[in-house]
Amino acid sequence: MTDTAAPPAAPVTGPGRRFYAVGLSDAVGLGMYLSLSVLFLDQAAGLSNHQVGVVLGTSGVTSLLGVMPIARAAERFGVRTVLTVLFAIRCAAFLGLSAVGSFGQALLAAAVAGLLSRGIGPLIESGLISRVPDGQAVGALARMRTLRNAGMAAGAVPSGAAIAGGEGWAYRSVLLASAVLFLCCAVICRGFPADAVAPAGKARPRRAGILRNRPFLFLTALYGAFTLSALLLGIGMPLWIVQRTQAPAWSVTVVQLLNTVLVVALQVRLSRGTERLPRARTLMFRGGLLAALGAAVVPLTALGGGGPDLVVVVAAAVLLSLGELLIVAGCTGAALLHIPKGQETGHLAAFNMGFAVTTVVGPSLIGAGVDRAWAGWTGWALFFAALGLIALRVPAPRTPERRLGPEESPTASAAVAG
Repeated sequence: MTDTAAPPAAPVTGPGRRFYAVGLSDAVGLGMYLSLSVLFLDQAAGLSNHQVGVVLGTSGVTSLLGVMPIARAAERFGVRTVLTVLFAIRCAAFLGLSAVGSFGQALLAAAVAGLLSRGIGPLIESGLISRVPDGQAVGALARMRTLRNAGMAAGAVPSGAAIAGGEGWAYRSVLLASAVLFLCCAVICRGFPADAVAPAGKARPRRAGILRNRPFLFLTALYGAFTLSALLLGIGMPLWIVQRTQAPAWSVTVVQLLNTVLVVALQVRLSRGTERLPRARTLMFRGGLLAALGAAVVPLTALGGGGPDLVVVVAAAVLLSLGELLIVAGCTGAALLHIPKGQETGHLAAFNMGFAVTTVVGPSLIGAGVDRAWAGWTGWALFFAALGLIALRVPAPRTPERRLGPEESPTASAAVAG
């Protein structure tokens, strides 16, 4: 599945390292919060189940509302300024969240935190790829995703300790630690180069440019549909394991661990070569087929007991995880080919909206599929297989597929393509 002809992206040095540092620190802080958010609102803040659902749902909705305004602000004022302000606000929101004692306070703090949650990532990504040659942008983003997945996993460790203790002060201490990490991110952002992504006063890309970029919008929608496979693994599999199989309950942790290990180990490697559209199409196609196969395997748990069920669960988790890796690599590579130079911030924000919308509408669809047992999993298998076939028809960009960076020569580019 790998492309050995494609060279790995060169490590980012100098100011570019700051983007990785911010991405990692941000992921650790978010991992700490996401691992205990439900139990914090229940045990420490004393909210009812209905109130917990409203708070988390509101945070999800506000996250969609903030994406494009944040991107437009970055295009006008620059990534460095906007990220610094956003992390300072996020720090304040988490300080407030750690001290909440009522439904109203929790709702306000979660809404503010959610408003920023989907907008920060694209800004970090656009700033990062502005520091590397265009042919290495996919590898740089893959490395960032690897770091962020590792950071999210690391953030779950202190959260697990707080959950084990079960004390309100422990929950609040974890949120305070998250706030401190976000403050550190703001400080690091102050050291970003001023030209990381230049303010758009000189050549301000208009939002209408994204709306007219139909191939890019097609890819954004395709990416959003494809990422239902990630939610199927994160939501559908745990529900199926505890409700419909004889596999041990700790299988849920095994599924999560397998996914994290595979992402950290393979994301960068599988992203190589996706700066070429044929390679990106192939990865999306293969990813769709792997996701389809993973979904089709799940109902086989009806044939065995605890041991065989565990084997089926592990096999399905590996297939879905590999499918997710190929899908993300292929979609990201193809999307970057359709983003005009200098308009990365707004386009990356719009691209991430595909996944953001999926996280809002996807859980109910997946829950309904689990309720329909084998018929639901078969439907998902057919769905992902169809997406894989559609991915083979992704249109080519109007501009040349691979724009050369300052360190690359036409001869070297032709050698790689060959």
